[in-house]
Amino acid sequence: MIKAFFEETISGEFQDYFIIATDASKSHIYTSIAGTLNLRSFSFRIHPINSIFTAEALAICQAIDDLSVPDSDLLILTDSSSVLQALKNLSIKSPKVILRLVHKILMRAKFNKKIALV
Repeated sequence: MIKAFFEETISGEFQDYFIIATDASKSHIYTSIAGTLNLRSFSFRIHPINSIFTAEALAICQAIDDLSVPDSDLLILTDSSSVLQALKNLSIKSPKVILRLVHKILMRAKFNKKIALV
């Protein structure tokens, strides 16, 4: 039932979008980011001082840099509600990683290419 709802939503609202999934993880030793689009993917370890919030935002930034298709709209799937909330509540005091992400989104918008984050 959930799979059918997901596929119906994707085919209805995001029919011509390329779908990218991102994630980040953190342990007491490592912090990692990853993203995937069909057969292409990336995974990196980042400095463990980074919070999971920063890692999730960096994963999205990296996905835009490494996996985006230049002439296509993107649907980025993330499990980071805190990053989505930070994008909603953007201000001059937002974390630099969020400002960097907004810049990447705006650069694509400049060329009439959309990025949807869910």
